[in-house]
Amino acid sequence: MNTKATNYKSIFKATSIFGGVQVFNILITLIRGKAVAILIGTAGMGLNGLFLSGLNLIKSISSLGITESAVRDISKAHATEDVAQIGKTFTVFRRWIWITAVFGIVITICFSPLLSQFSFNSYEHTIDYIWLSITFVFGALTGGIYTLLRGTRQLKYLAQANVFGGLVGLVVALPIFYFYGIKGVVPAIIITAIANYLVSLYFKKKVHFTPATIDWKETLALGKPMVRLGISLTLINLLAAFVAFVLSAFISKTGSLSDVGLYNAGLAIVDGYVGMVFTAMATDYFPRLSAVIGEDSKWKQLVNEQAELVLIILSMVLVLLISTTPILIRVLLSKEFLSAQDFILWAVLAIPLKGVTWVLGFIILAKGDNKLFLIVETFSNLLVLLINLLFYFYFGLTGLGISLMISYAIVTALILFIIKSKYDFQFFKAVYVIFFISMISLSLCVASIYGLGYPNAYFVEALIVLATCSYSLYELNKRMNLKEIVVKFKSKISKK
Repeated sequence: MNTKATNYKSIFKATSIFGGVQVFNILITLIRGKAVAILIGTAGMGLNGLFLSGLNLIKSISSLGITESAVRDISKAHATEDVAQIGKTFTVFRRWIWITAVFGIVITICFSPLLSQFSFNSYEHTIDYIWLSITFVFGALTGGIYTLLRGTRQLKYLAQANVFGGLVGLVVALPIFYFYGIKGVVPAIIITAIANYLVSLYFKKKVHFTPATIDWKETLALGKPMVRLGISLTLINLLAAFVAFVLSAFISKTGSLSDVGLYNAGLAIVDGYVGMVFTAMATDYFPRLSAVIGEDSKWKQLVNEQAELVLIILSMVLVLLISTTPILIRVLLSKEFLSAQDFILWAVLAIPLKGVTWVLGFIILAKGDNKLFLIVETFSNLLVLLINLLFYFYFGLTGLGISLMISYAIVTALILFIIKSKYDFQFFKAVYVIFFISMISLSLCVASIYGLGYPNAYFVEALIVLATCSYSLYELNKRMNLKEIVVKFKSKISKK
């Protein structure tokens, strides 16, 4: 088997694995939400949600983003196949994990009265927040092990850790809610964090390396690149949260709360539908890219292969999403949310552009150009916000979908220019061909809906779906021999 076919299979495998994990996690979330609603009611769910949102806010600041940034360093160490180097890198990372965990505990304890007052308008839950600070230790250690598995590309074990972690968290939480009701919220959060850590410990043993002995001075020095990149990622995450908040507030004040609900519901459907592709990119593509970023020919080849497969998979997923939007809204939400359909249709046209942007954006991260990454992301977020505000003001909810497409088109062109100028990179012709065919098929679906209306549009959409999926499968087969994959899969099933 040639190297290119192997690379394509690796990308496709990662997307399949983490797509499955995401579906499982959504299912666990739905089951947990239903059970919690029955066992502790709406007040208990509200209490649980407020505690978690407060802890997540502190985590986003105290973690310094190193669970994400360290992936690059561990991937580079793993690429050397030097177990000693992997051990040294992980030792430095683990010590920084402890620093961030202690930082989170200190912040939580110091600000527990304010957190209680802000969340509940009283100091009644100050002690609860102090107890919940324990979760920062186990959460940080669990995140560290997941980062190790990502960096060493142990995708099978990482997927299993996510699945079993979610399952164990559900199993330990439900009895607590059953016996203690609303009083079990805090113990359930703490014990779930401990259970997830114990599960992750089992999978840590799957990675073999030699523990390193280094002093704290060296630890601090070697950890600085991780922290610098991590802080950049943290700032961008905070900026994204700020942009989302400003947009929601603007929609609420300029339009209505209903529009806020419709916008968030539509966004949830789009993001949930394509989330597996972007999750796989962050989980698998970034470590692989980081491992070869020092070799021009290898990383450029990898980026093109990733872009091709992302666009091929998105073509199939998105054309199905557009064609089933009214049905999905009724099944996942209710007919009251059908007003979000126009927003969803236009927002879908932005997703191939978003895919290209992500593929290119990881190049800057893997190169370690933190300042450039901050500048590009800050400009992109503010541009998206500005265009969103403008289009919502003039065109309402539908305008938000159109603005996403326009803003991502501008951002994609900008990043393409930067990557070409700074790293002398450009896409293969095949990437552009797949991209334009994908956009044409999606545009035809949207046009058929507006031109023919339902139910007539369903017949045209069925033909477009058939043609698009046939073309996408043909392109996939050219790259990795689907027949061979199906035969191997059947063989595995029969052996079991």
